[in-house]
Amino acid sequence: MVMPRPPRKFCIDSFKYKEYIGDNNWSEPQYDELVTIEYCRIDRGAEYTSTTSGKQLLYNAIVFCYEGITEPLPEFKTQSVLIFDDTEHVITKVIPIYEAYDKAIYSYELEVI
Repeated sequence: MVMPRPPRKFCIDSFKYKEYIGDNNWSEPQYDELVTIEYCRIDRGAEYTSTTSGKQLLYNAIVFCYEGITEPLPEFKTQSVLIFDDTEHVITKVIPIYEAYDKAIYSYELEVI
């Protein structure tokens, strides 16, 4: 059973993606070449949690990428960089969403700071 997807015209955003490939000899992050990802949805809104030491930022935005709509659709990795709104954002959490009754990818939700 295939879950319905949003219409392509709903996916109005795009971003540039630099995949994290590891650290160099000086413990600095290294990235693959820049790739443009199109037809996604970016929910720009910060989310905070309260701790004993005050408020802590969870994420600045959530990016929704859909199988069959978002082009290209890589397997996203934490610590990779997304560039949108002229700002670099780092992926802190990748949430794969699977089709109902199947192990096929439906979408990815990316939490970025």
